[in-house]
Amino acid sequence: MEQGINFYELKTQLADLGFKEPAITDQLREAMYTTSDYATLHTSRDNLFIQINLDKAYPGTLEFNTYDAVLASGGQLRDQVFAADVPVNEALHLLTNRFNRPDVTADIAGTPMNRQHVRVSLGLNPNEENIHPLNLNIMNTQNLEFLKKTLLNLGFGEKLNADLEKKIDTKTPEFTLNTQHEFSGKQVDYNLHFKAGDEMYFFNKFDASFKNGKDEQLNQSFYINKGNGVTAKEAFNLMEGRAVHKQLYNQEGEKYTAWLKLDKDNLTEGGNMKFRSWNENYGFKPEEVLAGKGIKEMDGGQAQDKLLRSLRKGNAQQITVSTGGAEKKYYITANPQFKTVDLYDQKMNKIKREELLKPESTPSKSQKQTEQQKEGLPAKKQGRRHKQAV
Repeated sequence: MEQGINFYELKTQLADLGFKEPAITDQLREAMYTTSDYATLHTSRDNLFIQINLDKAYPGTLEFNTYDAVLASGGQLRDQVFAADVPVNEALHLLTNRFNRPDVTADIAGTPMNRQHVRVSLGLNPNEENIHPLNLNIMNTQNLEFLKKTLLNLGFGEKLNADLEKKIDTKTPEFTLNTQHEFSGKQVDYNLHFKAGDEMYFFNKFDASFKNGKDEQLNQSFYINKGNGVTAKEAFNLMEGRAVHKQLYNQEGEKYTAWLKLDKDNLTEGGNMKFRSWNENYGFKPEEVLAGKGIKEMDGGQAQDKLLRSLRKGNAQQITVSTGGAEKKYYITANPQFKTVDLYDQKMNKIKREELLKPESTPSKSQKQTEQQKEGLPAKKQGRRHKQAV
């Protein structure tokens, strides 16, 4: 899809929801050129503050899926994540009503509500034909679809959908679904935890475990926030000791990105490995580390995007290096702590990274003079040194 078409479609989609401010259009135009995996647009009206979330979709276009809204009144705040079909006036109506609903939890506020769900909560028909309350089955259906999409996005596929639907239909207050995946010849067991809230079910966390060698059993719990978290494969990569680049949320609900790695020497009371993190300000950029090293995949096109995307997911990615007219294969993984990459041979034996990341040598002053003389150029005279008065 051409960038201009993508911009026009997003602008129209936002305007249809009531986001018609010129500032939004200007921010959207700038966002079209972002190299990040996401972009955010911001606007406000009276005491309502909006953050519009745009996510990068392959092959580089932006998609509008959700927006965050916060309403301030009398020193109090009410917030909610809305899907991309909710008009801003209905979002404002819902948040205004929330000041009379102290029972709304952070889980509910952090789970995207689509328009049907919003209108049911307001006691309105989603088709706007009347204002009679609808059966809560509508909310259950939308909740189920959201959970199915979350499972798909996190790499668990669709094979759990039937069991998930059965548990929700029987109104089981809390349940666990089990599944397995195989990565690099290792079977990983997953236990996915679901719990009923006041109005809907929530996918709170999943546990992953596998044998790393004959005797070592690795176990780790990964928590889900607003339907987002590490994927099944990223969990495996983290547990094997590799770093993953993820979009996260701070305590104010604002998005940021960081490299994450599990610290096997630093455990919680429950035995979970704690995370170490390095945000964008730390300055690790693998594309800069790999530039100019003769790597065939660093071509500035799709092969480069694929390589960098794979590294961000925590994979050990194969590269091809051209040296002296010959090609040699390696595997590399991201090492954000030392702002570099780790290098492996074809059997995944770690080797010295200097074999790939050789520092560029700088000719000495005498070498420069010799080269100048060979070319028939006069050598630069040494200037006299002058003492500096103190």
